[in-house]
Amino acid sequence: MITERHNLACRMIFKAISKTGTLGSCIVSKDIGSNERMTMQNIQIPETAESKIVPEWLFPPRFPDKDRFTSSRPDFVLVTPIAAKSQKQQTNVGGWVLQSGRGKLRETGSTSAAPPATSTATNSRQHRPKDLSKPRHDIHHVEIKYCEDTRPQNQLNAAKEQHKDLCNILQGASVTLHIILLGVGGTFYNTHTLKPFNELGLDSQRDKKLASKLHVHSVNFAAKLVHTRRALSSTVINSPQESVSGQACNPPDPH
Repeated sequence: MITERHNLACRMIFKAISKTGTLGSCIVSKDIGSNERMTMQNIQIPETAESKIVPEWLFPPRFPDKDRFTSSRPDFVLVTPIAAKSQKQQTNVGGWVLQSGRGKLRETGSTSAAPPATSTATNSRQHRPKDLSKPRHDIHHVEIKYCEDTRPQNQLNAAKEQHKDLCNILQGASVTLHIILLGVGGTFYNTHTLKPFNELGLDSQRDKKLASKLHVHSVNFAAKLVHTRRALSSTVINSPQESVSGQACNPPDPH
């Protein structure tokens, strides 16, 4: 249930970006559940984003397939044309900075992230992201995590650490990690929810509408989880002779 709560939220965000945002055609991979589940939510999968694995053409030449298959997988990845003014600038990666043209991340006190080149989004719909040469594209990882409503920092740090190696490996003009945080009790944040939505091509009206839907989704799932835990606890109490070790426990949050 915890995994499905996460994946449903991811698919809601994916649908908003791919259908109503300006960067839908820039999505090149997604790891947010099966294609069947996406079809059930009436989500059209872009032909550029059929795989769960980060595309081979974003990795260095002759990068081992074994390492590519086992590398971290952001919830989805976008590739956008590089903005002319950002070709030589530093890029903030959710608290990490990647210098354009280099492969090292260093920690910084800033948590701002450079937005995709939305000014060229119209042109990005006219060709496939793969057609862009590596020096001419920006890579954007999107990682969505549920967190404690009043303490989002732990999951923010976890997301940075989770994709740190991948950000160092991939080749492009810049690599940006967009971390979207959702509170388990329905909280959404100006900095960690609405701001990333805006950076990913949603206008202020659409990002607030999406946040409201995610709020309802989180509250409903919180109620389901509480009811399920109580039912499992009751089963353990009423059936002590059965082996139910760990049945009532909250499974580890995979996201």
